[in-house]
Amino acid sequence: MKKKIVTILILSVTVVAALSGCKGLATTETEYDTESKSIKSMFVEVEVGAEWRIMYDKKTKVMYVMSDGPENRGVFTELVDENGKPKLWENEEE
Repeated sequence: MKKKIVTILILSVTVVAALSGCKGLATTETEYDTESKSIKSMFVEVEVGAEWRIMYDKKTKVMYVMSDGPENRGVFTELVDENGKPKLWENEEE
């Protein structure tokens, strides 16, 4: 009986893990409502990885990477150029 329960438990965990899967790498540009008071309205997300997101501040165009990993989710780090100055978002479409 115990063997049967352990087998069912292992199969259940395996099925849940298989169905949840992993999110893949994707490049997206997400615009947020600039009139909103939400903090999300300050940033435009331009790239998403497995455990990070790249975004820029709408007003200053300064780029940041935000950790999306399980241990350090939400940590913002400013991106800098080769001279140590803040990296600015440059897009021909804007």
